[in-house]
Amino acid sequence: MWSLTTISSPTITVLFSSSKTELTDEEKRLKFRDTSGGHPVANTGTYTGQLWKTEQTLGRVLLGETPFARCDVHSVMLPNNKKIINDWIFMEERDAVNVAVYTKEGKFLTFQQKKYAIPGETLSPVGGFINNGESPFDAARREVWEELGVGSERTKEILANGGTLEKSAETKDSPFGTSSQQVAHDQHGLLKGDATPDEPDWVYLGKYRTMANRGGGFIYTYLVVNAVPLVEGGGTAAHLSRGDAEDQQLKLLSKEETLEAVMDGKFQEIKWAGTMALGLLHMEKKGL
Repeated sequence: MWSLTTISSPTITVLFSSSKTELTDEEKRLKFRDTSGGHPVANTGTYTGQLWKTEQTLGRVLLGETPFARCDVHSVMLPNNKKIINDWIFMEERDAVNVAVYTKEGKFLTFQQKKYAIPGETLSPVGGFINNGESPFDAARREVWEELGVGSERTKEILANGGTLEKSAETKDSPFGTSSQQVAHDQHGLLKGDATPDEPDWVYLGKYRTMANRGGGFIYTYLVVNAVPLVEGGGTAAHLSRGDAEDQQLKLLSKEETLEAVMDGKFQEIKWAGTMALGLLHMEKKGL
């Protein structure tokens, strides 16, 4: 049975959990001090994702949060020797999707852009956060529609015939979304990423943790082949992105150019490089 104890200071709150294992006061005491200089921890809104906790998690201290990310210091018991680590930095981030988009004309649709934590310019695939009440697959279809104005032939057919897909409250004017009752979870309580059987041009490439010991959310990776425009100008530089306004340029790359860019480190975030590499490997295996 778990019990919770809250210890507060003017600027931080510590939440401890205890089980059958008795912890001394010294073991519970976090080995760092408040360095905020009397100012509150960074907070521009409450984190809206799910907090990570296992049987090893004894407590956490909030350092700062936004609706999309949160930084904590965890108190963690190691499973092998029961040693307690009280300065375990842990990053929470909402789960997200990345999609390798390959058009009917034989080109990968990528972006050349600048990012705060990357020097110079980088290539990237389409990606974005998964909204509340949205499955990873519907988030992937929505992001491709928002950012590039393209999708699969099946999606085009559904929309052309006046078909509608139930929307979540956060997907705004997007035709993609699923209600929270329809979103499936695995045995660990994590979202399932499978593509629906009626979308044969979509391939689920897997779910991956960003940082094995430090969190960073989960990335759900996809490949869509034979992509076609869903809106006027879709798949071209003329398409006005419906997503976040970013300084970016559309880059159309052949399979050979994409492979070279991956090997040369042009996709400078590991999630992006992994998504593109997985997409290329799948296409090679299937002879696409």
